[in-house]
Amino acid sequence: MTAADGTQKRVPQTVGHRGFSAKYAENTLSGLQAAIEGDADAIETDVHMSSDGVVVISHDPSTKRVFGNNGGLIKNRPYFGDLDKLRTLRPPHEKMPLLRDLLQLFVSHVKFEDKWLVIDVKADNDVNIIESIALTMKEIKDDFAFWNARIVLGIWMVKFLPYCEKYLPHTPIMHIGANIWYARKFVEVPTLVGFSMLLATLYSTDGYALIRESRAAGIAMYVWTVNPDESMRMCLALQVDAVLTDNPVRFAELRTEYLHRQADGTENEIEADLESAVENVLTFGTKTRLYAFRLLVWTMGPIIRIMYR
Repeated sequence: MTAADGTQKRVPQTVGHRGFSAKYAENTLSGLQAAIEGDADAIETDVHMSSDGVVVISHDPSTKRVFGNNGGLIKNRPYFGDLDKLRTLRPPHEKMPLLRDLLQLFVSHVKFEDKWLVIDVKADNDVNIIESIALTMKEIKDDFAFWNARIVLGIWMVKFLPYCEKYLPHTPIMHIGANIWYARKFVEVPTLVGFSMLLATLYSTDGYALIRESRAAGIAMYVWTVNPDESMRMCLALQVDAVLTDNPVRFAELRTEYLHRQADGTENEIEADLESAVENVLTFGTKTRLYAFRLLVWTMGPIIRIMYR
């Protein structure tokens, strides 16, 4: 990105996490469009598959939290005649969108022309969802070169990799996760373009090592979910490649401020000493919370992998 003085700076791109979910109901078309209209570089969304084989946009496997409907898991319910009748609890009370609804925007909406999309394939999905994603892409535009320039598949579990190779062999992949050891299982995947790691995971010796190794290998580092200003400043100091945030407008503001400070010399550019970069922007309370949360995730990680392997 070009700074105010015309020099090139390594600053994260802005990715709207489930759209502009700080302001809109998450994973709705209005929220996803609002993130793009708020100058996000990309948007991230989550997918599940209904019982009638439709790829829907939803973070949760059920509808209770977002729609207030406790009718069971999405995978056991048809979209047409059932899920399509639900409306979000948060305004503007929209229905659950389909993946094809969102992909259509990348084909027809002028503001999406130079944007990209992270499709988060949740770990609890059946592996056959990869084929359904491929068919949906083909249905909207039968041009995988077009999609491969705009879509990154977010993959949590290695179980999906053979299906990605079969149905979407050239589509870029990034591993989404919170465990450094497990992330390294993806290093040899030919289409791997990046890691998307939980912020707390990177606040560690192993996390800093992964950032350095990824940078040396040309693998992008994305970070989720980054909402407090202090966390955003941490990512700017680490000079990661992209930040997934519920508030893409706020991150864009802080990013601009950061570039101006670098241009006038009040912000030092730190490439190698990641630890010092972080220590300079975090308070003791935030450091403690990050450390505690990392321990919790580390403890739960093996249980989650057994559940969804």
